[in-house]
Amino acid sequence: MHGQAARSATHRALIAQKRFRIVSTNMGNGVLIETWGCQMNLHHSEGIGGILEANGYRIVDRLDDADIVVLNTCMVRQKAEEKALGRLGAIASEKARRDLLIGVGGCMPQVRGAPLLERLPAVDFLFGSTDFRALPELIASAVAGRRPCHLPRPEGLASMPFRRAPGVRAMVTITEGCSSWCSYCVVPRARGPLRSRPPEDVLREVEAALGEGFAEILLLGQNVDSYGTDRREFGSFAQLLREVASRGPRRVRFTTSHPRDVTSELIEALADVDAVCNHIHLACQSGSDRILEAMNRGYTRTQFLDVVRRLRASVPGINITTDLIVGFPGETADDFARTFSLVEEAQFGAAYVAMYSPRPGTRSAAMKDDVPSDVKERRLHVVLERQREIAREQNERRIGETVEVLVEGASRHGGSFGRTADHRTAVVDARVAAGTMIPVRIEHASASALHGVCTAPVSVEA
Repeated sequence: MHGQAARSATHRALIAQKRFRIVSTNMGNGVLIETWGCQMNLHHSEGIGGILEANGYRIVDRLDDADIVVLNTCMVRQKAEEKALGRLGAIASEKARRDLLIGVGGCMPQVRGAPLLERLPAVDFLFGSTDFRALPELIASAVAGRRPCHLPRPEGLASMPFRRAPGVRAMVTITEGCSSWCSYCVVPRARGPLRSRPPEDVLREVEAALGEGFAEILLLGQNVDSYGTDRREFGSFAQLLREVASRGPRRVRFTTSHPRDVTSELIEALADVDAVCNHIHLACQSGSDRILEAMNRGYTRTQFLDVVRRLRASVPGINITTDLIVGFPGETADDFARTFSLVEEAQFGAAYVAMYSPRPGTRSAAMKDDVPSDVKERRLHVVLERQREIAREQNERRIGETVEVLVEGASRHGGSFGRTADHRTAVVDARVAAGTMIPVRIEHASASALHGVCTAPVSVEA
């Protein structure tokens, strides 16, 4: 952009910025929090809500009731970033009609930085992927007419109050950041290097969640298996897992695991600790050694399948789910065929498949994105279709079995839904209170769920 066109664009941006910065100092305290991305981001939003509520703000569920909107964003995929920007446009239109503060936080500001304020004139303040305790001060500064930008370098994990929604599952962070530096992944830039949380802090939060009535603990980290490798005095992930289970939750889950860091000690904990669920999300990303090396994943196809074999040998019935990327730079038809054959060989319970999109500041962003979009899309659908068939076959083999289901809520068709220990969705005929563990005989199945009847007397919800 040059000359008059550049000056006109700048002038339009300044007019928009001036219009959007008119904010009443007498505005209310209702805050709407919207979240994109992973379960870690959902948990961060619980922390954002807890901090704001502790400082006198009122958390609301509808834009119409909000005086302040906080968008907690994701950068892992281009689509997640585009969705957040699209939603921001809709909220900016609402802001043009009435007093409304808009804050954007999380991974997108952490990576894109302060220039986002110039690009997004409707935004009143920015914050990053850590230090949410600064939010009340940022809001006060924005109300005063400034446009603060708080993007500290990710540091240690501070405990914070969490505003957890009622339910059966409490999320507890054990690590933040990642030091693996996969060539396609923006997480080290967005979240910083691996930082393990002190075990006493983790256990204190677990005990508090159990005291609030949560039946299941979900341990979170960009790579939970690497817990303690940055702080050897904290012990290993397997040790922490046993300590969490000893506090008495009905179930313990964790996500996400890196195949390179699955140890024999962790497999033993999965095998012999009753509360630890027989499910592991083991992100593979590709079945081609050539692509895995370009991704800097640190293992080969054979090594990945060996981890799968060891898990299944030690933990009968374990459900192994995964992440896959299609269309990585340089991916040939043969590379894709190796990914497809890996899906056949590994027999995943579920696979989350994404088309490659370059992320800023990553090594792969400097590579030529040379797989056409229509080829990426075709490969995506081929893998997803086969994975759906595998999931349906696995679920249909469960027909006639009786499984334990932890009920999570009411289903759309009048019964209840919940999860089995191996993390499969189960739909039950009766309306049962959330948090109840019930035996369910599976009568039919689909690719997405098991369907059955409760085989024991339970208190049925009205």
